[in-house]
Amino acid sequence: MNNGVGALNAGLIGIAGSRAALETPALLLDATAFEKNVATLAALANEAGIGLRSHAKTHKCASIAKAQLAEGAFGIACAKPGELLALFEAGINPLMLTAPVASRQKIDRLAQAAALGCELTVVVDRAELVTDFAAAARTAGTTIAVLVDCDTGLGRTGVTTSQEAVALARMIAAEAGLIYAGVQAYAGHVQHVHSCAERRRVNGAASQRLTAILAGLAEAGCTPRIVTGGGTGSHALDFEDQLLTEVQAGSYVFMDEGYRPVDLHGDNGPVFDFSMFVAVTVIAHNAKGEAITDGGSKSFAIDGPQPRAFLDGKEIGTIAWVGDEFGKLVPHEGVSSPSVGSHIECTVPHCDPTANLHDVIHLVRGDRLEAIWPIEGRGRSD
Repeated sequence: MNNGVGALNAGLIGIAGSRAALETPALLLDATAFEKNVATLAALANEAGIGLRSHAKTHKCASIAKAQLAEGAFGIACAKPGELLALFEAGINPLMLTAPVASRQKIDRLAQAAALGCELTVVVDRAELVTDFAAAARTAGTTIAVLVDCDTGLGRTGVTTSQEAVALARMIAAEAGLIYAGVQAYAGHVQHVHSCAERRRVNGAASQRLTAILAGLAEAGCTPRIVTGGGTGSHALDFEDQLLTEVQAGSYVFMDEGYRPVDLHGDNGPVFDFSMFVAVTVIAHNAKGEAITDGGSKSFAIDGPQPRAFLDGKEIGTIAWVGDEFGKLVPHEGVSSPSVGSHIECTVPHCDPTANLHDVIHLVRGDRLEAIWPIEGRGRSD
């Protein structure tokens, strides 16, 4: 924990009332809400007969990954090689890299990890990448499972036709050192569509594209064992459609203000609870008497709606940004400005990059600090 806020708070573990005594800014994980979220999605997936490949881009934390695996996740997905390698070094397996890469040095490092016991799956979107992974696997004396990356409307990476998918699948199967495992089709453009009806329409269009690719693969004798994709926003639709064999949900463990307007199940009710908060302290009042806190854009990723602020469990307003290191409480009507030293817990605009701003996450249960977990992949965007 070095000399950061985690080290300052380590002595508070297990002490009654320690949640409100934390040095700040501190990233919090409410254990009760977190455990409920993990169990809820696991139960929904089990009921649908579809697996989970929980995505660590949200948390980058081995302790959270272990909780997801303990609830039955098939494995852990990662967005970048550095993130994946950090979690492997922390004891996490199996691991899937969900984006193509262009660096031979990174490919070699991934192959070396596979040779050391990493149960590795990667994605490819072009012939050259198949060749590079195969060469690296043979050099390392290992095998790597490979998925064909398919673009079903996101417009980021992946092939768009069944002919392209078949060509890559056959190439993978023919390469010593590689195993053709299936396809990935992540419809990221679906996840934050607010209306359930509109999200169903957009997801349906993505599913039609995937269906065509899967049909072409089956006709060519390349039926995929794994069909992976989906996410927090589309999980219910993916479970209904039964096209995927596993869902790569990530944000469900934390939730954030960006997901708050998304009607996940079509009943306008919450499915997952907010479990991630940033605790801040009122450090001053400005000339207008407004409360200034010690958390700004270096503690919150601000690419989303404003955080809601809570004092003693009661929502008292929102946070506005007044600098990289500072926030300002915008109180709800009738709420007085809290005094200097007051501890305020805030929801987050966007959970994934917020976690990436912090070295540790403080696990709290009720009014006390239960543990401090390192975020092993923090900053590993390489």
